[in-house]
Amino acid sequence: MTFSYNAVWDDTGRLLKAHGPLLAAIAGVFVFLPTLLLGHFFPTPDLGAVDPALQAQVFRRFLKDSVMWYVLHSFIVMIGVAAMLRLALGPRTTVAGAIMFGGALLAPYSILVVLTNIIVFIGALLLIVPGLYLWARMLPAGAAMVAEDRRNPVDALKRSFALTSGSGWAVLGLLLLVAIPGMVLVLAVRMVSGILFILAAGQQTGTLLTEIVYCALVTIFIVILTMLSAAIYRALAGPDLKKPA
Repeated sequence: MTFSYNAVWDDTGRLLKAHGPLLAAIAGVFVFLPTLLLGHFFPTPDLGAVDPALQAQVFRRFLKDSVMWYVLHSFIVMIGVAAMLRLALGPRTTVAGAIMFGGALLAPYSILVVLTNIIVFIGALLLIVPGLYLWARMLPAGAAMVAEDRRNPVDALKRSFALTSGSGWAVLGLLLLVAIPGMVLVLAVRMVSGILFILAAGQQTGTLLTEIVYCALVTIFIVILTMLSAAIYRALAGPDLKKPA
C-alpha cells in the first residue's frame, strides 16, 4: 500500500475538523490545565543560574519535591490522549464516554508508553537515527490499542510493527516534517512572547502570561500529533479498518 503524505495530512485535517470542539474540551482539561499547573508550581530549575557546586543538590531537591506530580501529570495526559484517539477511531461517543474509556485504558496504555520510551532510548544510544526509526515504527501502537481494543501492550506493539512494515522511513519522514517545525515554532513563540509580556506587564504577570501561551501551544501541538497518529494508523490499516464517519 502506498503511504501518501498528502492523504494522511488531509485525513488529519478531517479528524480535527470533525471532532474539533470535543478535542478542545478534552485537551483543555487533560493537557492544558495540568501542564500549566505543573509548570507554575514545579518549574524546572534554571541550573545555569546556580552555583556549579550546588547544581546537583538543587536538582535532587527538585526531583524529590516534584517527581510524584510529574508522574501524575503524565497519567492525566495519557488519559486525555487515549480519549482523543477514541473520538477519532472508535464508535461515535460523547466526551464523557471517551474520557471513561481513556481512564479504563490507563494501565495498559501507560505500560505501552513506558515500553515505547525504553525501546526508543535504547535505539537512540545506537546513534539517534535508530531511535527515531523505532519511534516511527511504534507510533501507531496507541491508535491500534484504542481502535482494535488491544489491551496487551506487547500485542499493540507487534501490531504497530506489522502495520508499518515497509513504511517505517516514510512514517518517520512525515513525523519529522510535522514535529520539527512545530517544536521550533512553540519554542520561538515562547521566547518572543516571554520578552514582550515581561516588558509590558512585569516579571511575575509576564511570566504567567508566557506560560499560558506556551501551554496552549503545547496542547495544540499534542492534539495535532494525536490526530496525525490516528490518520497514520487509518492509512496503514487500510481496508481492514472501518473508518468512523
